[in-house]
Amino acid sequence: MAKVLVIDDDSFLGELLVSIAEDLGHSGETALTLKKGLDMARKESFDVVFLDVVLPDGNGLNALPELHQMSNAPEVVIITGLGDTKGAELAINSGAWDYIAKPASAEDYILHMQRVLKYRVEKQASSPNLGHHNIVGRSNSIMRCLEQASKAAESHVGVLILGETGTGKELFARVVHDNSTRRKGPFVIVDCASIPENLVESILFGHERGAFTSADRFQEGLIAKADGGTLFLDEVGELPLALQKAFLRVLQEHTYRPVGGNEELQSDFRLVAATNRDLDALVQSGRFRQDLLYRLQAFTIELPPLRQRGNDLRRLSRYYLNKLAADFNITPIPISDEFMDALKAYSWPGNVRELFNVLEQVFTANTEAGELLPIHLPVKVRVAAAQASVLPKVETGKTLTLIHGNKSRKSKPCLSTEIPAVNMENDFPLLKDYREQALDQAEKLYLESLIMHCKANMGEAAKTAGLSMSRLYALLKKHGIRKKYIPG
Repeated sequence: MAKVLVIDDDSFLGELLVSIAEDLGHSGETALTLKKGLDMARKESFDVVFLDVVLPDGNGLNALPELHQMSNAPEVVIITGLGDTKGAELAINSGAWDYIAKPASAEDYILHMQRVLKYRVEKQASSPNLGHHNIVGRSNSIMRCLEQASKAAESHVGVLILGETGTGKELFARVVHDNSTRRKGPFVIVDCASIPENLVESILFGHERGAFTSADRFQEGLIAKADGGTLFLDEVGELPLALQKAFLRVLQEHTYRPVGGNEELQSDFRLVAATNRDLDALVQSGRFRQDLLYRLQAFTIELPPLRQRGNDLRRLSRYYLNKLAADFNITPIPISDEFMDALKAYSWPGNVRELFNVLEQVFTANTEAGELLPIHLPVKVRVAAAQASVLPKVETGKTLTLIHGNKSRKSKPCLSTEIPAVNMENDFPLLKDYREQALDQAEKLYLESLIMHCKANMGEAAKTAGLSMSRLYALLKKHGIRKKYIPG
């Protein structure tokens, strides 16, 4: 039995649609406002949502992105005014299953109800097992994105993938393509950020011989090469404004004209776009067309940054280090708890891509290490660990709460440079004593990293740190930093 939700301020219509659903053996509920309807959809799983466009508290189309991204996302049928062709087009472009023009007869509503429920049953029965490729992780945030990718693969609408640099946008685009009905077709990548602006049109649409000075032969464009498959528009926020109108027409008609050509050609492709830019902000500043944005965001997947993926950091690290070991045909190197804590202390602005780059540096420089330790990490990561280790900590049972501004996280005190938790009951330290202890620990970790970074070249180390040679040796002696920290 399916569940139907009607979001419409016309109570008579809502009761009619619920009655039709019940006559077909299903259940239904109504909401007279957009807010109430979304609250109901968040709390309960619905198979179909009949959604009015003009509601007392907003435009129903604005709710489509959230409805699409819900777990077990419902099919959405838009109810729009008679003759509102723009609203109908916008509904379909925004990923709605279908639309109904009001006023409509009871027979029309019954027909739509039967069709969408039949489609829902067939869709769930034929749901493919999603191939995850090289996407590693089991955190709630990444699993939610994989569920969305699975739903996107089943549909034919365009997909917009949002996320910071290095979060895996191209990997998710490939997941959508390889699990779709177009998987046997080509997957064509267009990197909008790397194509010179004066060549974008030619690269996308192709050109005829003689179209411009260096065009000595016909050149097929990437849109043509994507025929029957997927066109992946990476960094779509960098698409030149002058070309956006022409590309919008290509998306609407699936026809294009090569530069210098006279005939319209066709290409049957599915668009998947990605960006790390705020497209809404670009629209507000006049650097991105709003109508193109509507077209792109029919189905949106927003990837989480690495810092929000919990234990996936350990999974990703172990996966990549094992892969490197297999490539080098050696036994995987164990990871110490201290090594992982140092990784967790770093913010990873470059996300998974930056993590893999750091791990590759560590691995290639320490293939004979018995265990990976914090000392093997680059200075920037170790400095972050040092900074984290000297922040105030409040003991709460068996774990410590690490306080950083307004944010907090729980961490086990296992770095060798970890300072003791502040005792909240007896012998609470003076600030100056606590500061001296914290700075002493940070100083030691900095010096260890410095010696590794400079490969034990004392002259270079002194210059890098801005110290005299005598002061550097005095500090090394103070902290007991001897040959065990010096490579070779």
